[in-house]
Amino acid sequence: MHFGLLAGVVLFVLIPTVAANDTAAKLGAGGLVAAKSSAIAIDSEDLRVTSHQVSVKYVFRNLTSRDVDLVIAFPLPEIDGGAVANVPINVPSRDPLNFVDFQVLVDGKRVVPRSEVRSFLHGMEITRELRSLGVPLSVLDQEITTAVNRLPPADQARLKQRQWVDCSLTSDQKCWPQWQTRVKFYWTQHFPAKAVVGVEHTYHPVVGGSLLKIGTADYRDWDRKDFCPAEDALAQLKREADLVKAKAPMGVVRREKEIQYILTTANNWSGPIRDFRLSVITDQAADIVSSCMPGLERAGPTEYRLLRSNFHPDRELELILLEVAR
Repeated sequence: MHFGLLAGVVLFVLIPTVAANDTAAKLGAGGLVAAKSSAIAIDSEDLRVTSHQVSVKYVFRNLTSRDVDLVIAFPLPEIDGGAVANVPINVPSRDPLNFVDFQVLVDGKRVVPRSEVRSFLHGMEITRELRSLGVPLSVLDQEITTAVNRLPPADQARLKQRQWVDCSLTSDQKCWPQWQTRVKFYWTQHFPAKAVVGVEHTYHPVVGGSLLKIGTADYRDWDRKDFCPAEDALAQLKREADLVKAKAPMGVVRREKEIQYILTTANNWSGPIRDFRLSVITDQAADIVSSCMPGLERAGPTEYRLLRSNFHPDRELELILLEVAR
């Protein structure tokens, strides 16, 4: 089953050796998608984002006088095998398919969705070929090396020659997949005529970022990034930089985390989101949130909030969290 609806794609090409403090990859996931529907509208969407978990509560409304059944999908972010081998990726779960611990409730009851897994290399789908060889489709599957080693020598040589796998990156003979994996979870949702249905889903985001030493060149570059830092955030960082110069020459350390949430898939439903609420929650009051999303403002010591009516998202949510390193 093919939906043709994809989450954001992030590709990285870096050297094979990775240090613990290098920049980690962020992978954007987001809202529920379906084929464009004029029958079903989003009455409300309550989106809550932390660096540990994303939760979304929807209220969908069937605008028609007939029952409607729709296949709803949740596309996980594409995982690139080359990036897995070369870039720090903090994958929340060991499950090679549900690596973000996606869960969904409909009107308070747990739904177990089905999954679609597809593999691509340089834009060409190789799902069928991998299946025929008995090689797992997910680049996160720990059984890939075992599966490759079980193949006849001619098949192993062909996989390496085509650069589908690279078994030379590490000294332990591990075979690293070089393709990209796309996973979608999906289920058929029943929408009774003229009625509302509540859908809630949660997942753990794949967060990117690095350590930031206040008072160093890293800090001086930060205010030029495309995340629209607010004046009070820059003032706070300047105060910390001044403190560094006076008392702590090694620098104050913050952990920079990047989070992306795909918002524009909401435009597949009928009309705008009538009532949209976004809350970004930090762990500590001293943490800073920065984003170019218009209207996102600090609402409390650890909360940033955005409220919109009749909301047509025209961009994805991109966040930087500057957390005080503990």
